Amino acid sequence: MRVYDWNELDQIAFELKNNKAAIVETDTVMGIISLNDSLIYNIKKRSKNKKLIRLVVSTNDVPKLNETEKKVVNKYWPGELTIIKHQIGYRIPNHAKLLKLLKKVNGVFSSSANLSGEAPIYNSEEALSVFKKHPFDLIIVKGKQQNDHPSTIVDFDKIKIIRVGVIDPEPIINELKKEKGQKYENK
Repeated sequence: MRVYDWNELDQIAFELKNNKAAIVETDTVMGIISLNDSLIYNIKKRSKNKKLIRLVVSTNDVPKLNETEKKVVNKYWPGELTIIKHQIGYRIPNHAKLLKLLKKVNGVFSSSANLSGEAPIYNSEEALSVFKKHPFDLIIVKGKQQNDHPSTIVDFDKIKIIRVGVIDPEPIINELKKEKGQKYENK
């Protein structure tokens, strides 16, 4: 399994474009990224019923955001907010080197770096041990977890909190509901 440093962005992008996955640090927990969603499912042993998210570099990469939704994402991106729009998860991470990589490959599929149902990994050394059975389809970028909490997930389609993470989701829900003339009810 090949291990890279962040200063090798061109080589990391080359590996991703050649059907590899990469374990990388993000602004939240360690992540596994790839241009091939099936590869992430296979490496993590993850059910296809559990969707992946897209790490993107611009709000333009998210189709059909209305003005209120644009206002919300512009306030929190780049950052620890994942949104669901048209049943697809999107996030712009607040990690300069990862954003440079995303620009080189035009966004990626992503999930937390762990085997499905297992605890998240905290650094690249641990990733080497956990994912050693995947030497031909996985690379590792040296790094460590930046935060103990994952991103907050808000479903913009249903105006619903999916997961409370780093960001308090209630102001986001209130803004989205206000646009629709609804009130937020914390149930």
